[in-house]
Amino acid sequence: MMKLFNRRDKMAGLLILLGLVVGILSIAPAVDSKDFLTNVVVDPIGVKLSALFQFILFLTYMGFAVLLFPILKKIDRDLALGFLSFRIIAGCILIFGIMVMLAILALGQELELFGSGNVGVGQAVGQMLKVIRDQTNHVFMVFALGTGNLMLYWMLLRSDLLPDWLPLWGLFGTMLSISASGFLLFEYVEVITPEYLMMNAPTALLELVLGIWLLTKGFKVNKGGEGHVL
Repeated sequence: MMKLFNRRDKMAGLLILLGLVVGILSIAPAVDSKDFLTNVVVDPIGVKLSALFQFILFLTYMGFAVLLFPILKKIDRDLALGFLSFRIIAGCILIFGIMVMLAILALGQELELFGSGNVGVGQAVGQMLKVIRDQTNHVFMVFALGTGNLMLYWMLLRSDLLPDWLPLWGLFGTMLSISASGFLLFEYVEVITPEYLMMNAPTALLELVLGIWLLTKGFKVNKGGEGHVL
């Protein structure tokens, strides 16, 4: 049991670190640029690679939740189910965002093929798709992911699986990230701005620390091989 317990938390730590790397690689500068309909046509491979990395990110999100669920349900089954459910919701939203991003690429390619006669309508449709993609990836996916993470860190705080400062940091960082997405929704900040990035920095740093912690130290286990659960 102890070996299984340690293997799960170490694999979870590895998935967190993999998710950080893949998350960086999944950034699509062409889609996030102002002249995105032109830039996606210039770099279609980059857009498709971003879509691929975002799908891998989806797998890391799901894998992390599935790995930890058997451990978390011993702390609070209802919250563990809530965490898993919101991870699934966030994953579905992420997949939808990938499809919208590929639709932007297809639209840009169609506009290039059929000339300037359709540019006005095409740009309007493209702008609509861009807004949907931004709201999907940077607002509602974060809302779903953040809600699940609040449940996760609350359970970890109630248990003795990690030092208290780690889940407390997680709660603080998650609330900041949710707030950043709320500001983005109501247009107080824009995507990929210093303000937005600063509000998400504590969460990103926490994931790095938590991933390394789980990979190297894992959860605390008692002599019987079980985690310390209050």
